[in-house]
Amino acid sequence: RAAHACDTRAPRRHHFLRQLATQDDAAVRQSLINIPTWMGGQAKFVATYARPFWRDEGLSGDAMSRHGPMVEIHDASAMDGSPGALFGFIGVPAAQRDGQSDALRAASIAQLGRLFGPEALKPQKTELRDWAYAPQTASALDHQALGGHPRYGLPSALRNLWQGKLIMGSTEIASQFGGFLEGALTAAEDVVMRLET
Repeated sequence: RAAHACDTRAPRRHHFLRQLATQDDAAVRQSLINIPTWMGGQAKFVATYARPFWRDEGLSGDAMSRHGPMVEIHDASAMDGSPGALFGFIGVPAAQRDGQSDALRAASIAQLGRLFGPEALKPQKTELRDWAYAPQTASALDHQALGGHPRYGLPSALRNLWQGKLIMGSTEIASQFGGFLEGALTAAEDVVMRLET
């Protein structure tokens, strides 16, 4: 038996699964296309600092904002406080982010400055990851923001691939908490249970 954790919409995965499918290829392909990747169209910004200076002011590092590109911000500092880090999810749609990395970085740093003070304007390092344009993570279908959290689960066309020898597992096909880290854990438990039977 083979267990495969997959990004269901990523184009190179489709080729892999089409080669393995011995049953209705169209149903397998359509099932994969129809599974939305909850975080596939997202982007994340991280700024690191020598220490989590915002804690000195009694700030948690968490914020929800509608004034700047980040809509949700969290303290991502190491347990010992070094380095300090703030990360946020970018709320700008994928099509509007395309080619705007420098502008998004500058606007994100400015937003952190407004929220956490002047020290936030001088990060040691920044990182912007846009999953929408990473071919291993997303396809063009993921560029459209979802209106709400989708209902996930393993489509029937993907249940008996290779006469049950290929077991798929990912957060997007989890029986519970699909799209979240908890969904990935649930999917892993489901795969282990199937492998043990």
